[in-house]
Amino acid sequence: MRHTWALVAGGVLFLVLVAWVLRHPAVPEAREGTVLDGEALVAWTPATRIRAFGLERLHPFDVGKMDTIARHLVDEGLLGREDFAVGAEPTEAELLAVHDAALLEGFREPARLSEALEVPVPGFLSASTLDRRVLLPFRLGAGGTVTVARHVARTGGLGINLAGGYHHARPDLAHGFCLYNDVALAVDAVRAAGFTAPILVVDTDAHQGDGNHAAFAEDPSVSTLSLQQAGIFPQPGVPGDLDVALPGGTDDAAYLDALDRVLPGILEQTGAELVFHVAGADVLADDPLAGLGLSPEGLVQRDLLVQRRVSEAGAGLVYVLGGGYGPSAAEAQARSIAAMLRAQAERGGA
Repeated sequence: MRHTWALVAGGVLFLVLVAWVLRHPAVPEAREGTVLDGEALVAWTPATRIRAFGLERLHPFDVGKMDTIARHLVDEGLLGREDFAVGAEPTEAELLAVHDAALLEGFREPARLSEALEVPVPGFLSASTLDRRVLLPFRLGAGGTVTVARHVARTGGLGINLAGGYHHARPDLAHGFCLYNDVALAVDAVRAAGFTAPILVVDTDAHQGDGNHAAFAEDPSVSTLSLQQAGIFPQPGVPGDLDVALPGGTDDAAYLDALDRVLPGILEQTGAELVFHVAGADVLADDPLAGLGLSPEGLVQRDLLVQRRVSEAGAGLVYVLGGGYGPSAAEAQARSIAAMLRAQAERGGA
């Protein structure tokens, strides 16, 4: 009898454990967040972390990078946990404004989702499981970019999203671990709110921002600059307003020189009043998917350079994470964002 009850109890415990593992993550409520000194706003929620039963670990992207950066900012005393803004999930209508319906419908198919994420997605996972554990984190990440972009369009300050930068997502193609184009969604949102000034997308990820090039190819009010490593994914790329291809091994000094030779000119030429910086950390020397040679300090200097030049041009800045797959990516970006917040506070108090 005891043996039977032990089996029953064990079975119940097993079912409870399975139900706990398979439960759908909660959708967080949107939150405005706290505006910091210098009109800075930072968006983050742990719900942007993909939780696909460990399948996400088959891709080199560190899905915990956003959480690591958030902890660093809290530990540094720059924000409290309740100070982060939480973006609302984009609606279907908002997604359809920047993406083809066939693309969005294809995300329900594991095979097509596998191609976009470069990770095998098992066919036995239900559509609801895929949506809540894989698609929803990307949508919430995009919502964070929309939230901080609206803030910057209103104030001319600084908006930082600890997710986003899904710059390979084209209107009709998802690839490179990018599903929804958050910058395109944010541009559409600020335009709908009445922001009519020119916009510039500065992409310093090691890989070309082909999705942003494609998204704004027919929009003369949005210009795109991509500073990337030559000869790596995506091949072929998409022509943009300005592409600067750097050789593998480019170090801090050469990289920063190349960036500063083109950035002030395109800021002046476009007259942009809102700038998006897709600030990938895959430019670091230890990144396994690229071959540039920046140090963590070089990455910090890159981001401060963009921030400074944008401020000098009188524009507001939206910063999104982009890629970054090496062991130093999270720490380097955490240091960089902390430095940007301190610099913004100093400008605000000047």
